[in-house]
Amino acid sequence: MPPKAAQKPVVEIRLHKLHPGQRAIADHPARFRVVMCGRRFGKSALGIRLACDQVLAGQPVGWFAPSYKLALEAWREAVDRLRDVTARVSEQDKRLEAVTGGILEVWTLDTPDPARGRKYALVIIDEAGIAANLTEIWQAAIRPTLVDLGGRAVVLGTPKGRKHGFVKMFTRGQGQDAEWQSFRASTLDNPYIPAEEVEAARRELPAEIFRQEFEGIPTDDGANPFGIDAIAKAEGPLSTHPPVVYGVDLARSVDYTVICGLDAWRRVCALERFQLPWAETKARIQAVVGDIPIVADATGVGDAIVQDLQALGVMVYPHVFTQGSKLRLMQRLIAAFQGEELTIPEGWLPQELHAFEFHYTPTGVRYEAPRGEHDDGVMALALALYGWDRMQGVPPEYVPPPVADPDDPMVMSAGESLSDPVVTTTDHFGSFMAQLPVEW
Repeated sequence: MPPKAAQKPVVEIRLHKLHPGQRAIADHPARFRVVMCGRRFGKSALGIRLACDQVLAGQPVGWFAPSYKLALEAWREAVDRLRDVTARVSEQDKRLEAVTGGILEVWTLDTPDPARGRKYALVIIDEAGIAANLTEIWQAAIRPTLVDLGGRAVVLGTPKGRKHGFVKMFTRGQGQDAEWQSFRASTLDNPYIPAEEVEAARRELPAEIFRQEFEGIPTDDGANPFGIDAIAKAEGPLSTHPPVVYGVDLARSVDYTVICGLDAWRRVCALERFQLPWAETKARIQAVVGDIPIVADATGVGDAIVQDLQALGVMVYPHVFTQGSKLRLMQRLIAAFQGEELTIPEGWLPQELHAFEFHYTPTGVRYEAPRGEHDDGVMALALALYGWDRMQGVPPEYVPPPVADPDDPMVMSAGESLSDPVVTTTDHFGSFMAQLPVEW
């Protein structure tokens, strides 16, 4: 009798179980699939499942992500899931070879050129919505890798504005090209996400941000939380009325110290930024604000500066930046721009506001300037608005606008100009000292 053939060992590989929304995308026959979805839909899990399936089938796969950090997350999960069928793996090159003959290679979109010359049966582009120059990279570096094997591609991401290359690729999948197919999915299309979490986000976030981050609908403003049109509507001349409160953001490293004053109608009436030694900074602040109350950044070294200013007799109320306090400041500032409550002067402040971005993370929304940009003016304006709200002691919509009406109590006599300081915080808007807590 011939010897019995040796039985091959059975290896169990645990892969993501796809929910119906993911399955519909995975099973679609289109060669190029573009998935624009809300956070936590499961796009990366879908990509890893598709990549692992191809590697197990003995095919080469290329994974592309915007940054090394994002690429590393996918790499580690794929290596973990495929560990029992791995023949060799290079951590340095981010290359895995399976016993099936399949290959996984991971690249970053900021340096995709090393992938030139590769041949892939499947390409996954993850977080495509935040990838810079996506269209150019696709055409020059990624698309050619699919020629030899007639490879397929899945492009995954949450949008960041209508002008991004990701939206262009999505639009292509909505056309008549049979090779391309687009899919839009919301966070709630993932049945494993509690609906109450999404509703909580709906209540907490500006509507435009919620639609983009949770419904996968790109906005005209991209990652800007204030709204480009809202910023433009807020631009106007520097107010000539006296300030009722100042916001002060103190410099750190290469940043600026910014002093921003608001008048009684939430119009910027004073705006300065400078870089000086701490001793000169304190003197400058004291000279500018006089006896007008200010809300100042007391985070880190700012705490000592606030104490020194208080010792000099400046009416300073400290505000410490934490993740929660900054979130509340930004949400109020967003509401003010959306509600057309503010007037800001032309120049560098609108530029800062235009560049300012939000990022949605697993722990919530993070607001910040892009790398290399400043947000000192944004923070000073937010602090000034914070102080204005507490000083007035009434909802902003109840504060009357300045009008040239002889019967208006804001105009003292026909011979006086509206540019004169005819409004006092005590007579018309309540006492700052009486209504503001000692510590905020």
